[in-house]
Amino acid sequence: MSITKIELNSYSKLIEFFKFNGQIINELKKSGCKDYKVTGNWNLKVWYTMTLWESENEINTFYRNGIHVEAMKQSKKISSKIQFKRMNQVDLISWKNGKKLFENN
Repeated sequence: MSITKIELNSYSKLIEFFKFNGQIINELKKSGCKDYKVTGNWNLKVWYTMTLWESENEINTFYRNGIHVEAMKQSKKISSKIQFKRMNQVDLISWKNGKKLFENN
């Protein structure tokens, strides 16, 4: 499982974030991803994504190909703070527990 926290540089980056995020979700639906979810904080400047995969190899293959690669190249324009965590899980965890993973960073 992979969890990503993205803090947008400004509200003006929301449209660009939504564009890439929508394209990435479309690719996730066609990939070997077992499950995924996305949520934002109330202020719309902090976003979280969570994906569940069979293996670390599948995660790496997805992240290094397609629209995700392009999104990563453009990410510095959107956010100066992107963090991620990887965990061995059989199911997605709750957002409450997922967000706690980033509290001390």
